[in-house]
Formats: sequence, structure tokens, C-alpha cells
Amino acid sequence: MSLQSDFDDKVAELIAKAEQMTDDQVVKAIQFLDKARKEVAATVGTTDWQLYHLPQLKTAIERAMQEFANKYGIELNRDQSKFWEQGISMVDDPLRTVGIMAAIPAIDTTIFGAMQNYSKHLIDSLGMDATNKIYSEFASGLIGEKSPFEVMQAVGNNLNDKGIFSSIAARAETITRQECGRILEEASQARMEAAATVVPGLKKMWQHGASRVPRLTHLAAEGQTRDVDKPFDVGGEQLMYPRDMNGSPGNTINCSCYTVPFIDDWSDLESQAA
Repeated sequence: MSLQSDFDDKVAELIAKAEQMTDDQVVKAIQFLDKARKEVAATVGTTDWQLYHLPQLKTAIERAMQEFANKYGIELNRDQSKFWEQGISMVDDPLRTVGIMAAIPAIDTTIFGAMQNYSKHLIDSLGMDATNKIYSEFASGLIGEKSPFEVMQAVGNNLNDKGIFSSIAARAETITRQECGRILEEASQARMEAAATVVPGLKKMWQHGASRVPRLTHLAAEGQTRDVDKPFDVGGEQLMYPRDMNGSPGNTINCSCYTVPFIDDWSDLESQAA
């Protein structure tokens, strides 16, 4: 096998690992959320359907959703460290695979903490929004605007029902994929810029992941290469990397693409390995 094929195989391996990490993180989010749903359902099931019980229901909903936001927010922040490290590996490992052992300068982690705080804010906001929507449905039932059956249909008997909890689960998945992927890409971008100072000719390439349905504009960007400090042209926007916060929501949310290191000329490396 050639060095280039070894390099490409390592990149593919790292992308597969990143996608599995993201899928596993989504499972965690759904497990935390389903626990909250069960707690709300248990309270409803043991509470008389009377208006004077509304404050009790409100307290139970707030407690369940706040616990979800707190516990999953902490879990997500802790696991995002793994995505930051994976972003660094997306650069280091392919280079090492082909014998490039240059000492790459360390990257600044200040932005990592800021991104973690933003992710926690999104989860907290999700918990508060969910509390308000669920409470509103139960209030409608207890004042007679909806029947108990209609309320439970609106809330959802499980996370697959077309109800409030289903929409909360979808938002939790989107936040998880977006924020973990964004942290990975920010680390990868910073690492490539650092690597370019000691690896002459290093570039970056836009590559689509295989796990989700692509946007046509992102699929069109497949294989686009740039100097590591230059943006890609994707969907009419200049993006430094997939999920770039400077891009529009429509061009970045639910993106499953990656930035990977790219070597334009393999002749020197191949001759050294011969």
C-alpha cells in the first residue's frame, strides 16, 4: 500500500470513530430525557386530575426537567473533552501514520471552555422550554380546555410519540450532534493551523461524513481543499470548518461534515519511504 492510501485509511477510521462517539452521546441524552419523562408520567399517574393539584404538577415537572438539564449538561461537558481530543487526533494521527513526526505546537484551549459553557446554556434553555410547554398542556387539561386523554397525547406516552417529549428529544439530539461536532472541528482547525507551521504544504479538505443525509451544497463541497488558514466556500458562505459559528444556522445546524488534513504532493514522502 502507498503512504497516501495509509493516510486516507487513517482519516476514514477517525471519521468513523467520531461518528460513533456522536451516536453514543445522543443515546446518553435520550436516556437522561426518558428518565425525566417517566418521572413526569409517574407524578401525573398518581395525582388526581383536579385544578388544586396544578402547583404540585408544576413542581414535579420543573424538578424532573431541571434534573435532566443539570445531569446531562454536566455529562455533555465532561464528554466534550473527548471530542476536543478527537479533533486533535484527526490531524496528528494521519500525519504520524505516514511518518511525519514533527513537534506540533500546543493549541490554545481558551475557546474550548467558552464552547462548553455555551453547550450547557443550550441544554439549560431546552429544559426550561420543555418545562413551560409540558406545564401549559397540563394546565389546559386541569382548567377544562382539554381532556386528560388529549393532554397525554400532546405530551406523549414515550419519546417516539408525536408529542412534546418527542420534539424535546429531537432538539436534544440536534444540540448534542451540533455542539460535539463543533468542538471537534474547532480543535481540528486549531491543530491544523499549528501543524502547518512545522509541516510545509499542509492543507485541509472538506469531507462529508457517511452517517447522515447530506445537504446538496455540502455534498458539492466534498473534496474542496484550502490552505489551513483559509475558509471553504460552502453554500455561498465562507466557512473555516463544518458547523462554523460564523455560518448561518441553515448552513451549519445538523451538518455531518469534517475537515481533514490534506497533502497535495506525496512525491517527497514516498521517496523517503522507498
